Amino acid sequence: METNKRLLVLAMVMVIFVSVNGDGDASTKTLVKTVKGKKVCDKGWECKGYSQYCCNQTISDFFQTYQFENLFSKRNSPVAQAVGFWDYRSFIVASSTYQPNGFGTTGGKLMQMKEVAAFLGHVGSKTSCKFDP
Repeated sequence: METNKRLLVLAMVMVIFVSVNGDGDASTKTLVKTVKGKKVCDKGWECKGYSQYCCNQTISDFFQTYQFENLFSKRNSPVAQAVGFWDYRSFIVASSTYQPNGFGTTGGKLMQMKEVAAFLGHVGSKTSCKFDP
């Protein structure tokens, strides 16, 4: 139990530290329109479907490929159960299903980073993709 808490704290610190210093991927074009007086956006593969939450920063704006690789550097080791199963783009595509509903896109940048860090900490603690100390 104590190890899980440490992993979660480590994930949160790493995401917050690196995201403060990193820039988002500016290559994603945001489509914006107004529906019933509300601004809604679509960011393509990253936050698909028009949603008010897609107008906010999304996960790839503060969580970059190199951060994913650093956090889950052991995910493709021979002892991992799902070698080659997931990578950064797969994570972003999977999360894009939930980003229009608010996953990692609500509450301001700090809250968004905490939510994603908590999720990644859980994944790291429940898989063979443990974090490097």
